[in-house]
Amino acid sequence: MNKIKRNSSIRAVAVILAVLMLAAIFASCTGGEAIDDAVLECGEEKLPLYFYEFMLSRMKGALARYKYEVTSPDFWDTKTEDGQTYEEYYNASILENCKNYLAAAVLFDRQGLKLSDATLAEIDEEIAFYVNYDGGKDVEKFNRLVSKFGVDADTLRECYIIEAKYEYVIADIYGGGSLIDGSVKEEFYRENYVRFKQILLPKFYYEYELDSEGDPFYFDPESGLPLYDTAHGYYRFDKDGNCVKDRYGEVIYYDADGNIAYDKVNGQPSVKLDESGAGVSRDYTAEELAEIESEAKALSETLKSGKFTAFEEEKAKHVNILGAEEAYPDGYYLSRTEAAGYDDYLVDILELLETMEVGDIGYYESEYGYHVIMKYELDEGKYSDGKYAEWFTKLESALVNMLFLNKVSEILPDITVNEEALAKAGSIRNIGTNYDY
Repeated sequence: MNKIKRNSSIRAVAVILAVLMLAAIFASCTGGEAIDDAVLECGEEKLPLYFYEFMLSRMKGALARYKYEVTSPDFWDTKTEDGQTYEEYYNASILENCKNYLAAAVLFDRQGLKLSDATLAEIDEEIAFYVNYDGGKDVEKFNRLVSKFGVDADTLRECYIIEAKYEYVIADIYGGGSLIDGSVKEEFYRENYVRFKQILLPKFYYEYELDSEGDPFYFDPESGLPLYDTAHGYYRFDKDGNCVKDRYGEVIYYDADGNIAYDKVNGQPSVKLDESGAGVSRDYTAEELAEIESEAKALSETLKSGKFTAFEEEKAKHVNILGAEEAYPDGYYLSRTEAAGYDDYLVDILELLETMEVGDIGYYESEYGYHVIMKYELDEGKYSDGKYAEWFTKLESALVNMLFLNKVSEILPDITVNEEALAKAGSIRNIGTNYDY
């Protein structure tokens, strides 16, 4: 699927919010000194108003990066399925997540943890960098710049300290995932990921480099040299009685019709490249697409649920249809945990797979082609296979997040909301859009 590019369109709001949470953009909620405007309190721990507003500004920046129209009043007035506006939804979501991280701050104190001098020095260096480069070495100018995010240089430093404490307590418990038992990872993997294989009939084809006979030539993916069918082909002799060779000095084999015989099973056709190095592709005509679509639908109806061998045999006939080695012969792995990084068609396939049982056959048409898919059982421990790493980039962080939220849930009943302070807070609709801090 070399032609695939990342689609810039954005899926449901719930998807982006879930992934932003997993990415831990929300920080811990704690304060060292007495705080007059604390929107959340738990014993001696408090969440300052400026930190809550700062988190709102970060969320707004994240939404903007995902191409949401955060400057449009219509966007914030849009209703979710439960009747909330987006404005209400995000304000409430940030507050609820800060409750989790305020609980984390309580754990930080209970465990007697302390930030190192080196960590505090790094934070001071970062603030100094921002003041120098964004504020032109003028603190007051920098304060005016970041005031739209609810902070100044001093409170921004406090926000970073809060974040550092949050990261520290997680690292202390889970070691970034390394301290989590393998059976727990396996269970999370099996509960949150699905695996499928597909027969893809693309809507486009690549143009190939041609040999002296005008036919596409096949090459060895490892050596890059032409790959001939030595088992079934025949070699010729020139006028001097020597075997005819190609420009690389390899003996050329021919078939019974006199055409060059290539090993099309193990070789790949050489795709013609444009000036940028991308493969030159052409779309099929409407008539050709109708035939391809008909073939794909017939396949999806002919292949039977649970008949893995039949599916594999049919898949083998199409595996090199684009002249490329199959990147993931053991299948593709999808999860809601990873969904923000997917192209739209993969999100759609994930939704289809979630309605299927293992062994079921599904059909899906994307802008790239016609997908006949079969749902497979998950391979044990596949998340640790480096070849498949791109499908599991969020697994450990998502698992740590889940375990940590379960751990702090016992503290949540002790957290109170200071409604008077919360009423002073800005709304995400009006807060600045924070891309940088």
